[in-house]
Amino acid sequence: MSHMLMSMHTVSRLYRKGAKSIPALQNLDLDIAEGEFLAIAGPSGSGKSTLLHLLGCLDRPTAGRYLLDGIDVAELSDSQRSRIRHQKIGFVFQSFHLLPQYSVLQNIEAPLLYDQAYCAQSRKRQGRDRAEKMAARVGLSKRVHHRPSEISGGEMQRTALARALVMNPCVILADEPTGNLDSTSGREIVSLLKELHQQGRTVVLITHDADVAACAGRIIHLRDGCIEREEQRVSPRAGLPKATDRSIIPQAKAGRDRAMPVAFALLDVAIKAVLLHKLRSFLSVLGIVFGIGAIIAMLAVGAGARQEILEQIELLGSNVLLVKALSPADKPLQRGREELSEGLSRADADRIAAVSPSITAIAPLRAVSLSVQYQHKLLQEEIIATSPDYYSSAGLELAEGRFLLPTDLQNARRVCVLGDELRQALFAFRNPIGEMLKIRSDWFRVVGTLKNKAVSEKQHLTTTLGNINRRIIIPLSTSSLLGHAVDSERIQEISMLTRRPDDVATVARLTRSILSRLHHGARDYDIIVPRELLKQSRQTQQIFNIVMSSIAGISLLVGGIGIMNIMLATVSERTREIGIRRAIGADRTMILAQFLLETLVLTTVGGLIGVILGLAGASLIGQLAGWRTLISWQSIPIAVGISVLVGIVFGLYPASQGAAMDPIRALRYE
Repeated sequence: MSHMLMSMHTVSRLYRKGAKSIPALQNLDLDIAEGEFLAIAGPSGSGKSTLLHLLGCLDRPTAGRYLLDGIDVAELSDSQRSRIRHQKIGFVFQSFHLLPQYSVLQNIEAPLLYDQAYCAQSRKRQGRDRAEKMAARVGLSKRVHHRPSEISGGEMQRTALARALVMNPCVILADEPTGNLDSTSGREIVSLLKELHQQGRTVVLITHDADVAACAGRIIHLRDGCIEREEQRVSPRAGLPKATDRSIIPQAKAGRDRAMPVAFALLDVAIKAVLLHKLRSFLSVLGIVFGIGAIIAMLAVGAGARQEILEQIELLGSNVLLVKALSPADKPLQRGREELSEGLSRADADRIAAVSPSITAIAPLRAVSLSVQYQHKLLQEEIIATSPDYYSSAGLELAEGRFLLPTDLQNARRVCVLGDELRQALFAFRNPIGEMLKIRSDWFRVVGTLKNKAVSEKQHLTTTLGNINRRIIIPLSTSSLLGHAVDSERIQEISMLTRRPDDVATVARLTRSILSRLHHGARDYDIIVPRELLKQSRQTQQIFNIVMSSIAGISLLVGGIGIMNIMLATVSERTREIGIRRAIGADRTMILAQFLLETLVLTTVGGLIGVILGLAGASLIGQLAGWRTLISWQSIPIAVGISVLVGIVFGLYPASQGAAMDPIRALRYE
C-alpha cells in the first residue's frame, strides 16, 4: 500500500468579503499517495486553485486538518512552511509568474537564492551549473540570457517548470500549466510532467482540458468546493523510484550557517533592484545626501574653530591675559568720558602690578612703525617698546645673546633684540650680536635674537603686536628718545602673566575694576582672557552646531520620509514579485530583509555621497569665508552610521508591510 503523502480531513476554506463569508472549499476529504499523478478538474470557481494553494502550504485551512507526511500543517511556523515550499514542492502557474527584470537563467536559479548551500561563495558556480542543466532539460539552453518579455508563452512555462525543478522537489503542483499555451507547447509541458512522474515525483495537476487530465492516474472533479466525483484510472505504482529519500518536512539549518550566505545573496538582489531605477534611487536619497553633507561640514568647521582657539591659547598661555587700548568711541557720552581718561598708560600697568600679588610678570608695550637700516638694507618695521617682563609674559625664547635688562630700562639704553625673521632679513647667516642698527636716526646695538615663535593666523584678534618674529624689541624708556610724536606715557597693550591659570579670572576682574576707576568709566580698553575666548568660541560654536544640526536633522527627516514613501510605492509595485518569492521558498524574514537591505543600500550610498559633498563643502566654506576647517576622519563612519540608522528607521515599516503580505493575494495582484 502506497504511503499517503498528503491527507485532508473535512477541510474548509472560507474567504471574507465584507460581512459575508464565501466558502471556497467545504468539508473536503482527500488523500494523495506518494508518487501519484493526480488531476483536479472542475469549472471556474469550484475551488481548484484554493485546494492547490492549501496542498502547497501557501495557505492554511479555515477548518479541518491537512496532514503533510503525517504532520499537521497548521502546527508549522511560517518559516517551516516556507522551507517545505522551497525544498520539497515546486509550483508551476498558469500565468508563469516569472520575474520580468531577470533573465531566463536568473529566474530558474531564483529558488537557489534561499538555499545557504548554493548562496555560499564557493558554491555559486555549482548553483549556476544546476540552473543551466535545468534549462537544458526543458530545451531552453539557447534562450537563457533572454528576459521573459523576449520569449514565447511555451518557453515561459518551460522556464517556470525548470524553476520548479531546480531544488529537486518531490512534489510538483501545476495550476493549469497549459491554459495559456498553444496545443504544441501544451503537449510539451504535459510530456515533461509525465516524465517527472515517471521519475517518482508526486504530481498534482489542475486543468480544464480532458485530454490533459487523461494523462493522470486519478482525476477528481470539484464543484462548489466539494469533490463531485472521482475517476481512478491507474493505481499508484509502488515500484516508481522515489524522488528523494529525505522526509518532506525539511530540518531547519543552524541559524548563522543559514542566515549569513542568504543575507549576502539578498544584498546582491537589493543592489540590483536599486540599480534597476537609477534616477529614482538617486532622487530619493537627496535628503540623506544634504543631511550627511551638513553634518560633515558642521563638524569640520567646528573642529577648525576649536583648534584655532586652542592654538591661540597655547601661544599666549593659559595663565596670560592682555589689556588692549581701543580707538575712541563715537557715542557722545563715551567721548566725554574719554576726554577725562588719559588712555592706556604705563601708570595703569604700575597700578595693576601694585595691587595684584598674583601677577608674576607685567609688561607695558608700545608699537611704533619706524625705518630700520643695516648697511645698505633699509626696511620699514614695527618696533616694540617694552620692559624685561615681556620675555616671560609673551613666552619668548632666546636664540643668542640676552633679552632686555632692568638697567636697560632704567638708563634708557639704545639696545635691541631681533625677531628671527627680521634677523634673517637683515643679517642672513651672519652673527648679529654686537652689530649696530639705525632705527630712524638713532643707532642701536643688537644684544640678542629670539627663536622662531609659532604665530596664529588670527593672532591679531588677541594682540596688536602681530608677528613677533618680524619685530625689534627695545626698552620702553628708550622709545621716548626717538622723537616720535606720541605721548611717552601712552601704551597700546599690557601683557600679564599670573602665578596659576586659576588666578586669571580674579586678575581680570581686579584689572577691570582698577581701569574703570582710573579711566573714569571710559571703555577705551579691552581685557582679553584666552580662556574666555575659548568659552565664547564654544558658545558661538554651540549656536552654529544647533543651526547646522537643525538643517541636517530636517534634511535627514525629509530624506527618510521620502525614502519611506518610495519604498512603500516599491513594495506596492512589486506585490506580485513578493508572492512569487514566497511561493519559491522565501519566508517573511527574507522578504523583510530584502526590502530593508534595499533601503540600507539607498541610505548608505546617499551617506557616502553626502560625506563627499560635506568634505567639498567644508573646503569651500574655508575658502569663501576664510574659516579654518579641520576634517575629523572619525566623523565619516559616524555620518555613514547615521545614514544606516535612517535606513533602518524609515525602511522597517515598508519592509514589514511587504513581509506581512498574504502570498495568495500577492500572486493574484494585478
